Amino acid sequence: MKKLVNPKFEYLSRSLERLMEADYFESNGDLLYNVGRNVVKRFRLDGVDVVVKRFGRITAFNRLMYSTFRESKAMRAYKYASKLRALGVSTPEEIAVLETFGNGVLKDDCFVSAYSSHRSMSYLREFTFERKELYPLLDSLARWISGIHDKGILHQDLNVGNILYQELPDGEFSFQLIDNNRMQFRQHLSIDERLKNICKLSTNFELHNYMLSRYVEQLSSDCNRLEMKGCLYKLMLEYKQMGKQKVKKLLF
Repeated sequence: MKKLVNPKFEYLSRSLERLMEADYFESNGDLLYNVGRNVVKRFRLDGVDVVVKRFGRITAFNRLMYSTFRESKAMRAYKYASKLRALGVSTPEEIAVLETFGNGVLKDDCFVSAYSSHRSMSYLREFTFERKELYPLLDSLARWISGIHDKGILHQDLNVGNILYQELPDGEFSFQLIDNNRMQFRQHLSIDERLKNICKLSTNFELHNYMLSRYVEQLSSDCNRLEMKGCLYKLMLEYKQMGKQKVKKLLF
């Protein structure tokens, strides 16, 4: 097994190794997410609450790539978490990367982070305009995403399920990014790159249009043109995703 542990959490090293034991992982911890390829669980190790993301279904091609030419998803999640915090973007602190190999080829990989008390924003997928109590949260979220883009950060899986939030005593909100293994860090983002990124929020058109209107207010006085372009990108993304689903049904 290959292991990288944040020096701050070195005292958890022995307990972390047990997480790669299939029987231990499956029979312990609290399940947080198990949809598609990955499993996310919460564990308590030596008095510390941690979140473990176990990446699954590594194709034969990717096993070879991750073993020779490219870092694993878990390793990228670890490094990108550190880079995000260095840029002033909050994310649960990285604790460890755990990888197992067979015949020199990657078999399994896990990313371990500190547990966060922030809440998931997944419920926003069911947003309707009648929920006026959400407007301050959405306004703050739009400003926060704009600030991330100002730093040249592109989260390739930017969706409401990968953003955590917490309301502060003064009525403001703090946010955290998770699922950070697919990131890009640039000096500057174009308007088109920013609009294409925010349309990935995996929300209905009602919420997308509201978020888009608040987001473009941070960019330009030409809001109408940018809103139209943002809506076009959202439609194109939806059409592309529908096409992928049709192909999957035909193949599987």
